[in-house]
Amino acid sequence: MECRSLLLGAAAGAAAFAILDRLRRRRLRGGTYHAGMIRARPELIEQYQQLHDKTWEEVMARMYASNMRDFVVWFHPTTNMMFHQFIYVGTDFDADMARVAADPVVRFWWTYCEPCQEPLHWSGPPPSQGGAGDPAHPGEWWSPLLQVNHCGGWAVDFSPRLGPNPSYTPNHPAGKTSTKDAPPLVHNRTGPAAGWTSSKQPPFVAS
Repeated sequence: MECRSLLLGAAAGAAAFAILDRLRRRRLRGGTYHAGMIRARPELIEQYQQLHDKTWEEVMARMYASNMRDFVVWFHPTTNMMFHQFIYVGTDFDADMARVAADPVVRFWWTYCEPCQEPLHWSGPPPSQGGAGDPAHPGEWWSPLLQVNHCGGWAVDFSPRLGPNPSYTPNHPAGKTSTKDAPPLVHNRTGPAAGWTSSKQPPFVAS
């Protein structure tokens, strides 16, 4: 009798756990996927790796606060094309992306990323200086990709850690990384933007 009671209790506990787990997963709806592509400048790919092997903590914190998760960049060395993908888990994508674009450290970070990249459609000042790009492709520094398929299970929860997945292998051949206080060498803050020398300053906006 006692054994039977224990089995019934275990079964009831397992059933209750399963119900709670289903309710939790319903609340944790899957996010929306966003992806883009851009050309990499081969002469600066090592700087890009230096920037991304250990993304600046302030940049990662802003992305997380703006509901961006699981951000990944892929590089195809033969064609020098790069592709990025992330999952958005918020409810107001445009407002969250505007917060990313307004962040002074993110904008300063972009001044080191932009020289490493060659957009498919862009004219005028870069995003770091408030540029909007080609009127026919507004805001498309990274050209957006159309999702045509999704197979298998989807993520409903994410690690609270801001760093890369522990399985990530750094790519810079010399193991170099950077921070906002020890950035890489090449940037595009030239001409009128030359006075913008720190992430603590308001971002320069081209007129």
